[in-house]
Amino acid sequence: MNEDQYQALCKACDRLLLAPDSSIERVAIPWLHVIRAHPIFLESYAEIFSPQASTSVWRWVRNTASALRYLSKALAAAGQPWSSVGELPQTCDVLMVSHLVNDSFPGQEGDFYYGKAAGELSAQGLSTTIALINYTGTTADTLAASWRQAKIPRVILAPVLGLAEEWSLYRRTCDEARRLKSTAAAQSNDLNRHVAARAALEAAAGGAVSALRVGEQIKALVTRLQPRAIVVTYEGHSWERIAFAAARSVSPQICCIGYQHAALFNLQYAVQRRLTSDYNPDVILTSGRVSRARLKRNPQLQGVRLDALGSNRSFARQPARAGGNSGGETRACLVLPEGIVSECNLLFGFALKCALNMPDIEFIWRLHPNMNYAALTRQKPAFRDLPSNITLSTDSLAEDIARSHWALYRGSTAIVQAAVSGVRPVYLHQTGEIPIDTLYEIAELHAQVVKPEDFKRLVMEAGDTDTVAEQVQDYCEQMFTPMDTGKLVACIRDPIK
Repeated sequence: MNEDQYQALCKACDRLLLAPDSSIERVAIPWLHVIRAHPIFLESYAEIFSPQASTSVWRWVRNTASALRYLSKALAAAGQPWSSVGELPQTCDVLMVSHLVNDSFPGQEGDFYYGKAAGELSAQGLSTTIALINYTGTTADTLAASWRQAKIPRVILAPVLGLAEEWSLYRRTCDEARRLKSTAAAQSNDLNRHVAARAALEAAAGGAVSALRVGEQIKALVTRLQPRAIVVTYEGHSWERIAFAAARSVSPQICCIGYQHAALFNLQYAVQRRLTSDYNPDVILTSGRVSRARLKRNPQLQGVRLDALGSNRSFARQPARAGGNSGGETRACLVLPEGIVSECNLLFGFALKCALNMPDIEFIWRLHPNMNYAALTRQKPAFRDLPSNITLSTDSLAEDIARSHWALYRGSTAIVQAAVSGVRPVYLHQTGEIPIDTLYEIAELHAQVVKPEDFKRLVMEAGDTDTVAEQVQDYCEQMFTPMDTGKLVACIRDPIK
């Protein structure tokens, strides 16, 4: 997909979301919210520009199987929307919605996304409850019990509701699928017809039901706790929009805050566009000043309060590393793929070619926490027999960074910490693709390679000047700034300002 097609796709999806007959069931469809121009995100849109007639039958079969699986789980479920330890407070000031993505997180007082913000809010006299969406596979009751001694109440959202509730959600999405099929049949434009037809298939898929399920759970929590504000991690996903609408349906005056906690990438779309009022945040708090400045430039976000909350991922600045053929000490390149198999294969495959051609350079392969080497080598046997100058990292990111002069990356946000710490970023570009460079706004300040020969040439050169290296650090330092909970307190106490 090229950039023109990407932009046309975004507009076609928005036409459906903003149409006069749009419904909450339509807004719940994840596929209609185009997140960004990353190859993985774009895979599910490829057929829009070259439709395959056979795929629709398979998707209906898959959707039906998914529905039956969840309905069978609902038969055995208790029907409770969440699990918690003991009684929840009568009310709270702030409801935070976060995520459990790793079994090591339960029981920790801080939150993976919000850090110590909930505790700091409590110190300011604002009571907080954290609702967690569970991706771990561990039961909600078991996870909830991990926080038995916690000062901040937690609830773990149930993966499935009762049978009647689940059946209602599936019936609603199937009704929307039928409406979208009719919309597709009425379209004269090929792109609009293809988008509406695919949206009809996606309406009856599990993602839309999951978003609506979260909405029902948020509605129940807001009814129970009557919070003044709800804070939701905010990347442009459909469930975030449904959470805002659900909260407002119960408490129209509630302050809806989106926390844009990740980096903003090139052509990132859904997080930056406005839908109808029920689905938009009143406030967007960003992870740093770079994201705030970019969102501030977007005319669609005029009237939305924007501020830089910061992040618990902010990093201490270190002196820049000497670049190029400095000699004297062991030189290493840290390889930082995202937690995506295809990205691991691409970056590690490139690094392997470089390592075979450059035995004097150490290549440190670092996996994203949701990946493991055993699973990767099963899919890619070529990675089993590695040269001696490739190290499979088991150390912390900070330790790997301390050993490295360069960091090879594509869409990973770990490059920000590496660059702030003085490592020289090197972006691996694929010919013909839309760039996914995390540091795309300063592309002229760091190296880009396409072939192993490019990397070898880079290593042999003198390297960037100290001034350029400092400019890279200046930019990256502002991507994840230290968290300032006072910004969140101000939004809760005075949301109109």
